[in-house]
Order: sequence, then structure tokens, then C-alpha cells
Amino acid sequence: MFDFKVPLIGFVIIWTLFRGIVYMWKRTFSIKHEIIHGLFAFSLALIYSVTIFPFPFYTYPHLQGETYAGINLIPFTSIRQSLHHFYWLVPVRNIGGNIALFVPFGFFASCSSSLRPKTIVIMGFLLSLCIEIVQLFFVPFRAFDVDDILLNTLGTIIGVVLFRLLDQLMVKTSRAKQSNYYS
Repeated sequence: MFDFKVPLIGFVIIWTLFRGIVYMWKRTFSIKHEIIHGLFAFSLALIYSVTIFPFPFYTYPHLQGETYAGINLIPFTSIRQSLHHFYWLVPVRNIGGNIALFVPFGFFASCSSSLRPKTIVIMGFLLSLCIEIVQLFFVPFRAFDVDDILLNTLGTIIGVVLFRLLDQLMVKTSRAKQSNYYS
């Protein structure tokens, strides 16, 4: 089983060095921005670790020592199969997990940049497509699944929408406080 401590320590070291260089170059520091940028980078590291080094829920003894590479190019096929699986945790893990994995990406990409929501969704789609291609060619026991791309993109959209809703709520709260202050 893959040990997550090593990449986490590596991530912290690389992130600290990177942010130190950025600080030395720009000479500005904001704890809010550091937290947002750190959470965005952590969401990318989480996506990488979960998709390239997945947690093995079950190993198939008959496939040990072999390489399995499946390809699903028909949209909604694996989603339908997951929904009809006899074990309730399969759709939660496959469908919910793929969506939830990209929600932080959409949210923190919205926080940390001035990109348009459409651009962030396209970035989420392209990131998911790259992951599926890497899984197909370089990661044993993984498959290329168009449904994963759809679900990951949906997660990115949900993250963007959550950020926009939270941002609007904060603007309304700020305006309400200002109007109460001046009245």
C-alpha cells in the first residue's frame, strides 16, 4: 500500500520553498492569500495522490501480476453500472468520490485567481483528461473512463458555484453591515 506521508512531506517542503521564492521576489505577504494558495496546491496534490496512487479498496487475486487497462468511451456507462451495483458503497465511492475530488479544485481555483468560471471549468476538464490518459498508459489496474472526466468536471463546476455563492453571500453581508453602520 502507498504511504501518503512521503509525498505530503515533499509537498510541504516544495511548497515552502516555492512560496519563499515568491515572497523574496514580490516582497508582499498575506496570510489569507497563503492559505488560499496552499489549499489550492493541496487540492492538486490530493487529486494526484488519489488518482495516480489510489487507495486499494479491494485487490483482485485473479489479476495479480497482470496489467489491466480498461477503456470506457461511452458516456454514463460506468455511472449506470455503479448505480446498479449490489453494494451501496460502490456508487458512493465511484460517483461521489469523483465529484468530491474536484470540488476543492474548482473552489480554490476560483479563490486564487481572476480567471473566469468557464476557464476554470475547462482547466478542470483538461486536468481530468490528463489524469485519465496517464492512468491508461502508465498506471496498472487503472482505466480510461469518460465518465470519470464528466464527474470530475461536474465537481469543478460545483466548486466554482459554491465559491460564487459564498462570495455573493459575503458581499451581501458586508453591505448589510455597512448600511447598519451608517444608519
